[in-house]
Amino acid sequence: MVNSILLLWALVGLIGRAHGKCSLAPIADNDRSIAYACIHGDLNDLNELPGETEWIEFSVSRFHAIPDDAFRRFPNLRRLSFYNCHVNLIEPAAFRGLHRLDWLIFHGTRIHAVRSAWLRHLPNLRRLVLDRCGLVHVEPDVFRMLPRLETLDLRDNDLDCLSVEELSHLTALRTVRIDGNPWLCDCRLKMERFFRERSIIQEIECRFRPRICTAYRNPQCMTQIEIPLPPPTITIEPIENLQERPGNRFQTSALTSLDRLPDRTTWIQITGLRIDRLPAYAFFRFGNSLRSLELHDCAIGTIEPGAFAGLHQLQRLALVGNRLPAVAAHWFGDLVALRQLVLARNGIERVEPGALSPLAGSLRHLDVRHNRLRCLPLEELAHLRHLERLEIVGNPLSCDCRRNLQRYLTDRNVGFEITGRCYEENETSVTGHVYWTTFDDTLSQRNITVIKPIVETPTERPPPRTGTCVRDRTQMSRQVYTCSGITSMDELDVLPRSVHAIRIVLSNLKTISTRAFARFDGWLSRLELRDSGIETIEHRAFIDLYNLEHLSLHSNHLKTVTSEALEGLTNLRHLELSRNHISRIPNEVFDVVPQLYSLDVSENYMNCLGVEHMARKMPHLYSLKVSGNPWSCLCGTKLASFLDSRRIPYHRESLFDVNDDCYVTGFPATPPTTVVTIPWTTTTEPPSIGLYNETLEGSCARIPESTEPRYRCVGGNLLMLKNVPRDAVYIEFYEGHLPVLPTGALYNFRKLQELIIRNCGLRTISPGAFKGLDSLERLTVRGNPLTSIEANCFNIERLERLDLRGNSIRYIAPGAFRHLRRLVYLNLEGNDLQCIFTSDFQDMPNLHIVEFAGNPLKWRCRMDLEQFLETRKIKFVKVENSCEGKKIMRNLLYENRTVEVECPPGCSTASNVELRKNPMLFVAFVLFFAIH
Repeated sequence: MVNSILLLWALVGLIGRAHGKCSLAPIADNDRSIAYACIHGDLNDLNELPGETEWIEFSVSRFHAIPDDAFRRFPNLRRLSFYNCHVNLIEPAAFRGLHRLDWLIFHGTRIHAVRSAWLRHLPNLRRLVLDRCGLVHVEPDVFRMLPRLETLDLRDNDLDCLSVEELSHLTALRTVRIDGNPWLCDCRLKMERFFRERSIIQEIECRFRPRICTAYRNPQCMTQIEIPLPPPTITIEPIENLQERPGNRFQTSALTSLDRLPDRTTWIQITGLRIDRLPAYAFFRFGNSLRSLELHDCAIGTIEPGAFAGLHQLQRLALVGNRLPAVAAHWFGDLVALRQLVLARNGIERVEPGALSPLAGSLRHLDVRHNRLRCLPLEELAHLRHLERLEIVGNPLSCDCRRNLQRYLTDRNVGFEITGRCYEENETSVTGHVYWTTFDDTLSQRNITVIKPIVETPTERPPPRTGTCVRDRTQMSRQVYTCSGITSMDELDVLPRSVHAIRIVLSNLKTISTRAFARFDGWLSRLELRDSGIETIEHRAFIDLYNLEHLSLHSNHLKTVTSEALEGLTNLRHLELSRNHISRIPNEVFDVVPQLYSLDVSENYMNCLGVEHMARKMPHLYSLKVSGNPWSCLCGTKLASFLDSRRIPYHRESLFDVNDDCYVTGFPATPPTTVVTIPWTTTTEPPSIGLYNETLEGSCARIPESTEPRYRCVGGNLLMLKNVPRDAVYIEFYEGHLPVLPTGALYNFRKLQELIIRNCGLRTISPGAFKGLDSLERLTVRGNPLTSIEANCFNIERLERLDLRGNSIRYIAPGAFRHLRRLVYLNLEGNDLQCIFTSDFQDMPNLHIVEFAGNPLKWRCRMDLEQFLETRKIKFVKVENSCEGKKIMRNLLYENRTVEVECPPGCSTASNVELRKNPMLFVAFVLFFAIH
């Protein structure tokens, strides 16, 4: 009986291990290490791991939460990684017991904010990676928890500032990676100076080269704009005596009613509203625009840590007539731009050590009138290097303190007045008033006219195109059609049912619906959907295409591909998914395409593939393209082993160089490369252009309706230029083969005024490619797989119009536009830019119109960009998303739980007017947010 029970338990263990999603992974630099890679799993899979495990890597997994003591069973754990995992909640003691942990990595995991409580149990952490995590905030105390940290990676998030005072706690820091964030320029300069003084190395990601290179001398940032503060009404007078300001107001009894305000609010004054406890992140949503915050007679008794988090552009803070016995050390951590601080009539008795140190670089005016201070410590004032005036009347200062204080202020030429008495607090009312001003109101008060939205621009724009489908006449034996510019699958009804191949390019198809291609069931063998903005493929979208052999979804916006979407493609041989935003491919996908010969997942955001499952389910696979993905260390090692076993050719180093969080000795180490900028000019001798082993393709013809030498080249390569005379003023390349535009390729066309390159497969613009085009005024590069704009691409001094719409641009190098002093019009629509840095516009004084719709801009990037353009009177099409800030706010307040906020049309300033007119709607609104 006992033997039977033991046998039963052994079988249960084997079954559990067979279905487990964690497997032992080899490590090239230490074969004795115990490392496990867990793919598509959850924390329950940890039960099958031995307690001696030293490295655990989770990939494309989904956790509802990481609970307290989740990894305490692994006291020897040295490395812990999470790649593209959906984590909803991290408990404060999730990493308790991991005293030996060296590396903690979160990549592509939406955690939104970094909490100090997570890291207090990791005293020996040397490497912290938090890249592509959607971070909008880092709690100030985080860096105090990491005394041994050597590498900090905050790359590609939505952060705009970090306090240098807090960074100074990282005494062992040697390397940082902070590129890809919309840093405020002032804050970025402070960090640059801090890193330089501490000899801390900055590394930036060469995003489209598999290397890490040193930082640019002039990093990109978001230029601060001057928003004038309202007239100062910071007084100790009763609220009824305060001067009425231009702006908006409403009456409320709850702080949650701030949800009624737009994201771009610049001034908020709350008076008479009873606020016993000012909560964390209360004003975070207004951090991009808020310049003045005043809370008068609100009876505030406690200010929670993080109450003013994210207010990196706040210039004035007034806390008047509250119940605050002490100025706490955690209040002002994020107020790096604060110039005026008013703390009058609060009953303040002391200032905690270090409370004013975060204001060292900005504070000019400090007002602590009518409190209970016996003394204001000189060591606290010593932090305020730029202090110009101190108001301290009405405090019971001791004689010694008053004498020392007067001497200190006099020696430093700080204005002051030291007399007065204590001031009693006024009674608070049950309800209070909220006053506020928006960024748009501020512009109107300055008589700045901003036109929005811009429907038409002064420059010539092409007429709107409708979708067209054209048959390829070179394929006489097969029916092959190319469709472009379509917006609906209904436009394919013009095609015959017996078509063999359909190629859809440069279209706008957000969703491929169920049975979208049912008409072409038995005939269609090849389907291409390229550059069409596809985000979602519904269940059984291709179910009827049982003879389809080739499916291409190249250059779209897909984030994942499911087995349900590919169901029915039993005869599929080739699947191309390159140049999307894919971070995960479930194992079930390989079950539905067993006949696959080739698979292309290059240039996505993938860090792992289920190679064991792929090996079993795809016996015919002979081609697998994987370059350009941030493969994790353990999964990259497994993938390399799989490719070796199938003898599939690949670039071995690329699997590891794009992610340096894997130190392996089995592969040759390549030193970091440095970006070298070359000052190209248009007045030097023509460069030598190498000969290409190409044959002449396509044709160039003069445009007959023009009297000037204007030429259109169709379906060819650069050799077609031999047939174009040197005096041409207009050249258009269309549907050609032009993967690289080499240096000096157009040097001899000195009279060229306009150049157009459309749908030519252009991927690389070499430095100096437009060298010699001294007369060029208009340049259009559209509909190409171009991913980056390098620093020396556009050295065209006379250029007035630059159109880069409809490419795949993800990165614009610092200084890429610095030569375009005459540029008037810039179009960046329909690319993959997550941030457009306003510092890049400083070198274009004549810029009048910027178009950037259709880019996945980060929240802070978009808000700062719009404010900058409006202030500079540069026209653009405004992209309104009134609830975006509220969604981010919910994630912060609800401990990183994903909370969906319904945003009905008109949920902006206009709807606020309606809320004031309808009391019942207003009550429902308040109750909704109180419940949530």
